[in-house]
Amino acid sequence: MKISAAAAALLSLAVPTATAWTAVPTSTSIVRPSSVSIRSPSLLQSTTIKDAAVEEVAVAPDTGAREFGVVNTNKLSKLYDLVVIGGGPAGVAGAIKAAQMGRRSIVIDKPKFDAGVLPNGLDLFFGGPTGLFSKALRDLAKSTNVGALRAQEMESDVIWKQITNGIVKLAMRNSEGQCRTLARYGIDYLQGSAMLLGEDDEANKAAESKFEDDMDSPEDGLRSVKICDAKTIDEDGNLVDSDLTVTGTKVLVCTGSKSTRLPGIPFEESHRIFDSDTINLLGYFPRSVTISGLGIIGIEFANIFNALGVKDVNILVRGDVETSTKKLGMDMDVANELMRLLTKSGVKVLEGTSVSEFSYVPAPGADEEYIEMKLNDGSTMQTDLFFAATGRYPVGKNEETGLESAGVEVADRGMVGIDKKTLATSSKNVYAAGDVIGPPALASTSMEQAQRAVSAMFHEGDDDVTKDANHDDPLSIGVWTIPEMGYFGLTKEQAEKEGYSVVEGTARFDQCLRGRVFAPDGLCKLVVDEKEGTVLGCHLIGKEAAEMVHYGMALVKAGTSIFEILQTVYTAVTFHELFKEAALDANSKLDFGVEWQEIFAILQSECDIDFSEEYLREKFDSIDEDGSGELDEEEMRALFESMGRTVSKRVIFNIMRLSDTDGNGTIDFGEFKAIFDKIACPKDEE
Repeated sequence: MKISAAAAALLSLAVPTATAWTAVPTSTSIVRPSSVSIRSPSLLQSTTIKDAAVEEVAVAPDTGAREFGVVNTNKLSKLYDLVVIGGGPAGVAGAIKAAQMGRRSIVIDKPKFDAGVLPNGLDLFFGGPTGLFSKALRDLAKSTNVGALRAQEMESDVIWKQITNGIVKLAMRNSEGQCRTLARYGIDYLQGSAMLLGEDDEANKAAESKFEDDMDSPEDGLRSVKICDAKTIDEDGNLVDSDLTVTGTKVLVCTGSKSTRLPGIPFEESHRIFDSDTINLLGYFPRSVTISGLGIIGIEFANIFNALGVKDVNILVRGDVETSTKKLGMDMDVANELMRLLTKSGVKVLEGTSVSEFSYVPAPGADEEYIEMKLNDGSTMQTDLFFAATGRYPVGKNEETGLESAGVEVADRGMVGIDKKTLATSSKNVYAAGDVIGPPALASTSMEQAQRAVSAMFHEGDDDVTKDANHDDPLSIGVWTIPEMGYFGLTKEQAEKEGYSVVEGTARFDQCLRGRVFAPDGLCKLVVDEKEGTVLGCHLIGKEAAEMVHYGMALVKAGTSIFEILQTVYTAVTFHELFKEAALDANSKLDFGVEWQEIFAILQSECDIDFSEEYLREKFDSIDEDGSGELDEEEMRALFESMGRTVSKRVIFNIMRLSDTDGNGTIDFGEFKAIFDKIACPKDEE
């Protein structure tokens, strides 16, 4: 077998960790690149190539080098409990859950890109989320001082090679770790294209007969999956190309999502024009970047390219910023802070702007030339890289997967229909999880969905393992900009639509010591129920916001009040001190804040007492002997005693101090009634 110099050099990166997986040694010859430097067409080549001419290098045959994504044919011929289609976070999580429940499972996954598979079979993208590349690039953008490297007169392609070497190493660490976990659980992993067969398919009927004695309840049926373009190990230990069928009692579909490609964008010019899948193979350091779309992916990449020192970064927004960010569920103060920081860093956000025509896209090799675009307002723009971050769609209608023909209900946009508790599809013994079933399409929720589906399909017993599951529960969101964003729960606008009366408490990052010293940009906001003081939403932008939001989520889910937050002692020099600062700000906007809580605890009524306005007016007037409409401290104490409430002078003094808004030393009936409106028991709904 022969591979290019680029792949061979990349393999040399993999050898130190990959050798732990096999007793069969691999060998490569040394590649000596020339000094000529050109742009590389893809991420993998950009890690190694420095010569336009690709040298051929001999390596060990496939039988010795292939360790990942292959399975012995003897194993494949036996019945599986679970066949998983798709090797992203959902698929891997589902297979592991099945193994933990004592079931035999296999993951079948078609690599996203042939260029992402090393000669030993390791798929750099296996088991990773769609955003693995952006997260790795972000981490390297923060740790790589591009300006200092340029000051040393280092060429852009050399800098990019350093960056992408780091990305490849991080990706290898993830994919190898996932493979290691599968192996530890005894889960098979086979690379290939999988197609679900219908219940009445001849191959499935033959499998039912073949495995009848292996099934506890043959009447429950099973499902078969046809696999093409796989490599298996035959009885003699040889690696062979195979098309085969595997069978399981259950199938979990985790086929993920793909980039939405809008018409009019020449995606065939893949060396300069990218979508949210192909951007993972970016092979050069762009001089300028234009991004279409203000979704999470577009925002993240704009921020990352800017942090890498790209001076000309533009985001084209077809509508306006407010509408786009509200669609993402962002709080407007957080969104405005994000826009402020983007603008401050040099990123241009062009509202009401789109590309009407791509006038010119340079041919491969014309590295000094720029893409030329005509905008909707008639003006023109040049860019070195165009990135269409225009959303993603579920991969349910892909004919290769055969879902519809196998009886799975699939919507027009490719979303697989499921039972929201068990995640069962309309086709017997077939379940689905992850991006393929639609929003929220996050790695975290996809993993939970897969685990829930497996729990439901293999549960034995009368209790309902999904009874507490709520598929539509709100989720915490992390956006990996620099600095990060995180949010959970309701915004003020959303809370008011749900009938709450709310206040907001906001703290800027420089209001805590750690923020002042290390990361002053950012804010922490709490949306608070004005009546009860409970936290309804948490919205953050700033350093470690995507980590801190989980504490905010815990506050919302527990129904924590700002009064409890104010009593909490937070470790000094931590960002969590911001929650107390935000709670203090919210407290200052309440009619009855934390300073009233002790008074309310003393005055709290039993629910069988009716504090109606008539009752309160009668008691008030009986003490107000001079008819002034106001009571002093002694009269207030007498009033409470007449109501069966003996209150100390200290408490009366505090009530007068806090309620006497006009400062005349007395309380009128309105001020008095407001206190009892607050402490009265809620009326039962009729």
